[in-house]
Amino acid sequence: MASLERLVLLSGPVAVGKTTLRQALMSLHGFDHIRSSGYLKQLAEQRSLSLARTSLQDLGDELDRQTDYLWLLEEVARPGFAASPERRKWLVDAVRKHRQVQHFRSAYRQATFHVHLTASEEVLRERYAERRDATPYEIAVQHENEVASRSLIAIADLVIDTGSTSAEQAASQIAEHK
Repeated sequence: MASLERLVLLSGPVAVGKTTLRQALMSLHGFDHIRSSGYLKQLAEQRSLSLARTSLQDLGDELDRQTDYLWLLEEVARPGFAASPERRKWLVDAVRKHRQVQHFRSAYRQATFHVHLTASEEVLRERYAERRDATPYEIAVQHENEVASRSLIAIADLVIDTGSTSAEQAASQIAEHK
């Protein structure tokens, strides 16, 4: 595999705009992406588990405990990198725990760039309502993963407020940051 030029780790609360930013980074700046949700959904189906958001979060928590948070790097990211060795710019959508960030930084020290997205609670609540998720916002934000994800702001290399920054602007900030 060719060495990675840039490995962006995205974190942030639910409905902050991670997916929208991922799309902008891919279309405007040539990033490829790694998503934990596809892996979790496939594993949940194999285990005959629910595909509901909280069920997938619980499955991720179980994998965190079983692997010391390495599953995202070892079972999702590395196989993705290996499948497209010509790709040099990657985005992981999303990291949720401090230890996950540490593992990526340890494995890809020079390339890793952690970006935390934030927005006001009012903006997050409005965006979440547009999703029509079965889980009420008040319940979703209390989940351990959501609390842990929000805390990653403290270790981010760059923090972007998606309430006042468009996805295109944020993508440019990330692509141009050295």
